[in-house]
Amino acid sequence: MEKKTIKRILILVGLALFLGVLYYAVGLPMLAFVEDPDSLHSYIESRGIRGLISYCGLIVIQTMSSCIPGTPFYMAAGYVLGGLKGALLCDVSASLGNTFAFLLGKKFGKSLLENLFSEKQMDRIGGYINEGKPKMIHVMFMLLPLPKDAYAWFGYTSKEPVWQWFAITFLCRFPNIFLYSFSGKKIGEKQYGIFIVGAAVAVLFYVVGLIYLRRKKLANKQENTVKSKIESVAKYETTEDGAHAGSEIADQNQRSGV
Repeated sequence: MEKKTIKRILILVGLALFLGVLYYAVGLPMLAFVEDPDSLHSYIESRGIRGLISYCGLIVIQTMSSCIPGTPFYMAAGYVLGGLKGALLCDVSASLGNTFAFLLGKKFGKSLLENLFSEKQMDRIGGYINEGKPKMIHVMFMLLPLPKDAYAWFGYTSKEPVWQWFAITFLCRFPNIFLYSFSGKKIGEKQYGIFIVGAAVAVLFYVVGLIYLRRKKLANKQENTVKSKIESVAKYETTEDGAHAGSEIADQNQRSGV
């Protein structure tokens, strides 16, 4: 086995262990913390701005980890701070986390990503990136039900300036985060009907988004198939024309005694 392969395996094993420790040592306590809104409310109130900054830090870590779910954080923020304020706080924090990932990906490139993600994940995200305009892909990932936090590490491929990356991420992530934050607020007020309606709207939105993506992927696949067939035919005709021309030249040479 080559040294490069052994090194990559060791890095992947180390990364898997690190993510496992991160999830169990940091992720689960974080989730337990945000799943107790009263304690969270007391924590933030007792520390004021420092409490809010600490909560922002938790969301940044959650976003960059790609293995800790963000929904409990968004709903807890809505329960404690209100739908709009909670959504804005979470959106800024998540966008910062995605931007840090964007900068790290840009700094270290593919060599880092190969150690962070499986080949299947890279092929999946790379497939989406190669199917359209980079900025449009950025908008789609942040707006639709796609792996946003994983994509952020590949975001440098869009070649956007950092301020533009942050702005698009913030604007496109907001609707989704606000829905969860608003739902958390309504659950706190025991208005479960609004929460159910919001969940139904989210599911409908996600289903429509997935259908759109699948149709677009199928259309691109068919287009690539047609292009491939046209290229094959053109290559065949070129080969046939070349062979025909070669045969004519050979006949002429034979007649002339060459």
